[in-house]
Amino acid sequence: MNKIYYLLNGHLKLLVFMCLLSTINVAVYAQQKTISGVVIDSADTKPLVGVSITIQGTKNVIQTDGNGKFKLNAASSDNLVFQYLGFVTKVINVGNQSDLRIVLSSASQKLGEVVVVAFGTQKKVSVTGAINSIQTKEIKQSPAANLAVTLAGRLPGLTSIQKSGEPGRDLTNLYIRGQGTVNAQSPVVLVDGIERDLTYIDPNEVESVTILKDASSTAIFGVRGANGVILVTTKRGTSEKPSINFTTETGLQDFTRKLQPVNSYEFATLRNLAQQNDGLGPAFSPAALEHYRTGDDPVRYPNTNWRELLMKDYSSQSRYNLNVSGASKSMKYFINAGYLSQGGQFNTEKGLNYDPSFALDRYNFRSNIDVQLNSSLKAFLNVAGYLEKQNMPGGVLRTFGDRNSQLAGESTADFIFTFMNDMNSTDPGPLTPDGQVITNPIVPHPAYGQINRAGYTQQTRNNILASYGMEQTLDFIAKGLSAKVIVSFDARSTNNLFATKSYQKFVQVIDPNTAEVSYRKFNADENTPLDISGSAFFTTLSNIQGYLNYNRLFGKHAVSGLLLYQQQKNIVDSQLPFNLRGAATRLTYSYDSRYLFEFNAGYNGSEQFVKGKRFGFFPALSAGWVISNESFLKDNKVLSLLKLRGSYGEVGNDRIGGSRFLYLDDIIVAPGGGYSNSLGFGNTIVTNRLRNENLTWEVARKANVGLEIGLFNALNLTVDVFTEKRDNILRRRGTIPTLNGLPISALPPVNIGVVQNRGFEAEVNYKKVFNKDFSILTRANLSFARNKQLFADEPLLPASFAYRYRQTGYRIGQPFGYIVDRYFTSVQDIANSPVQSVGGHESRPGDLKFKDLNNDGVIDDKDHGPIGYSNVPEYQFGGAISINYKNFDLSALVQGVSNIYNLYAGAGTFEGTNYYSQHLESWTAERFASGAPINYPRLTTQTSPNQNYNSFFVIDASYVRLKNVELGYTLPTKWAGKVGAKNIRLYFNGLNLYTWDKLPTKNFDPELTLSGRGQFTYPITRVYNLGVNVTF
Repeated sequence: MNKIYYLLNGHLKLLVFMCLLSTINVAVYAQQKTISGVVIDSADTKPLVGVSITIQGTKNVIQTDGNGKFKLNAASSDNLVFQYLGFVTKVINVGNQSDLRIVLSSASQKLGEVVVVAFGTQKKVSVTGAINSIQTKEIKQSPAANLAVTLAGRLPGLTSIQKSGEPGRDLTNLYIRGQGTVNAQSPVVLVDGIERDLTYIDPNEVESVTILKDASSTAIFGVRGANGVILVTTKRGTSEKPSINFTTETGLQDFTRKLQPVNSYEFATLRNLAQQNDGLGPAFSPAALEHYRTGDDPVRYPNTNWRELLMKDYSSQSRYNLNVSGASKSMKYFINAGYLSQGGQFNTEKGLNYDPSFALDRYNFRSNIDVQLNSSLKAFLNVAGYLEKQNMPGGVLRTFGDRNSQLAGESTADFIFTFMNDMNSTDPGPLTPDGQVITNPIVPHPAYGQINRAGYTQQTRNNILASYGMEQTLDFIAKGLSAKVIVSFDARSTNNLFATKSYQKFVQVIDPNTAEVSYRKFNADENTPLDISGSAFFTTLSNIQGYLNYNRLFGKHAVSGLLLYQQQKNIVDSQLPFNLRGAATRLTYSYDSRYLFEFNAGYNGSEQFVKGKRFGFFPALSAGWVISNESFLKDNKVLSLLKLRGSYGEVGNDRIGGSRFLYLDDIIVAPGGGYSNSLGFGNTIVTNRLRNENLTWEVARKANVGLEIGLFNALNLTVDVFTEKRDNILRRRGTIPTLNGLPISALPPVNIGVVQNRGFEAEVNYKKVFNKDFSILTRANLSFARNKQLFADEPLLPASFAYRYRQTGYRIGQPFGYIVDRYFTSVQDIANSPVQSVGGHESRPGDLKFKDLNNDGVIDDKDHGPIGYSNVPEYQFGGAISINYKNFDLSALVQGVSNIYNLYAGAGTFEGTNYYSQHLESWTAERFASGAPINYPRLTTQTSPNQNYNSFFVIDASYVRLKNVELGYTLPTKWAGKVGAKNIRLYFNGLNLYTWDKLPTKNFDPELTLSGRGQFTYPITRVYNLGVNVTF
């Protein structure tokens, strides 16, 4: 028995030993298993460099190399943790795998893809409204100084029109789904939930930009949601180790288009032709023409190219950005600092004791901090600010206010371009031999003097933005319930320095007998020292928001709710405060991720209206059906998504007129009358405008139907069709001439206008990873929006008018004028045509022949008809592509608009004080007889019937533009590591690189839509930019 015991005991020990040895051998073998792979970005399939990889439960960390690749040893039972700043952490089990392809999603795609909505986020698949967004990568591909410019062509339904290229004033008009009113049309812009300006934001701070378009997504904004909403979400820290990111960019700017006046010989020839057409003698003798042609006497017969003299070929633009992001156990942080320097393209004189150049310097700062105070309470503090200095010549005084208010008037640059047009190539200049400014005898403001000798103007704008919030989970009351409060305060100041001076002006005098050149003073102006003055402008905005949020899943039933209270006060300098107060709610329900229902409503008020009529209720309903989640489609390998959604609701617009408090009488003191103790002699009280106590907001009733299709998890198509009918639009009555003796101008505006707006949008994107070294992402969008004014209370014109309405039944901003038939070819042609004495001017051969639309044998204002489209496009489109090959990446964006017309008139088009390339092909009998191209009516020095509003000068401004191109190269990790960096990327990008359009002249950029004043505006700029991005 003992033998048996000892035998078994020995064998058992041996067995245990062998098992332990086997375990050790297996463990050793498992540790030696090599795991390799690549980590890519789900958005664009680019390799991610510097992704931290750890074996869960250990402290060993490796990182992906410059190609996103990694290699490590791990056991089959191990879990690998992949972490990267700004991306959702991913954990995978090794199992039997040895070659891994890891796809990480941006933090904005957490829990499926999550999109920003009004005052919150939702899973994209559960969204039932019309929403589109872009992420930081697309935004940063553009070197534009203004964030709004980067949005052009990237989001369906958003139209972006740049109004100027002037540094610090490159403002952009934004429209969501076209125009729905004749009043304010701009969307509401919220930055991190607070109404703020889009203009000053550093693109490096931005995580995403989202547009809300239909009633379902905007009803929560109530009385301010009718024009759509733009949500800007800035970056925040993530649960990662500290990461330092530095970017430096330097570039060159030039104009996309330049006015090109003719040379002095061409000018003199054209001026003689114009005089001849008017039956007058020549302005320039044959001898003078010969001198201009040969250039043998540049003092007496100059050929002055004012554009080359006063403007540079290029100016500089540079940008620097440094941000730090990371987290500790209880705190996350994102801190950003940026600097932008943008130069102007006017040549300025050296040796002055001041700087008159156009220039912009902007300093940005942002700090977003999130703190987990305990397991149920968290807080955040956002602080941002900018300091912006805009410099310009002092040649024109203007009143400065907030930067955006400058759209109401012309800038210094606008006037200088006007002055430049007043100087033609036969004018001498710019300076006398002893350095005094030369002017033309009929030009009181020579452009050279206005740029250099009139002083300078400087505007300094400061903005401090602060928001503090706390969020408390209330699971002890109800699971999924939380409360949140946000308090924000913004302070803006604008300080203006006007340093102006007078300067002497001289005109050139040539003695007719001796041909000697001398200079005499033009007027009594003297050279004076700088006269310093200034002004200041200050505004504050305070906002308080309180939320109750509820989010709960009961089996297949998902329920969420939001209850929001908000009040806002905006104090603009010494004006009475602008107040806004209201509440909003959102309720959502989904069953089994298939059937989606949502209710949104806003109840808010505006101080624009009389007490008792200030608040309104704006509801919206929406529903969706995720058909691809049905059992008969759920595992379909082709159809990855099929979703149908629709919405209907009401939203309002309280920005209905330039004047406030229209419910009060406007009484003013005006000249006239006898003596009054209180008013003084010759003054009286008059009614400037009667009150309207029934004033209310515009109401937009919007319907939207959308279809989303996904194929093979690679190709995605979204189509939306929408319609909107907006009534209560504030307009002045046109059918009541007077009331109690008051003129029509004194009658109050009333809510009578009605506009209908309809359209569609389509977006398609495709992404394909061919292998670890090559991938491609493409996307394209097309939008169409057409409006019609259903009622404008305009008087019906007499039956003799070809078109009896000029607004009703037509789009907003529809041009009306004479319709051009052809050119008059002879005196006999004029005699055989309807009488055309437009504006009292006699027609001559080469003039435009207008159509007799009412067939009465006379051309007059009764023959006005609709011309083309308005200056807001009906179609807008964009197409983008991104290609990655090994360490190289290439992206491009093409953007364009169609169904848009602009008036091109005045200087630079009409042949008033100067001539340009199109005037070289003006009508002459010889050109007509020979069949040569004719692109302009006959030239004249007199007022001409051709200068009346007509279809020749209202021109199709459709265009297609190569908006952005970016080419980048990421250095291998081993190279970056030599300077202690995780990642180094070199890149080139460009903005507004090439434009195709239908304009008959290339003097103007088609995007400038200032109703015929595009030639007076600082041109839009093209940018060539080099950059380096380093991550530590």
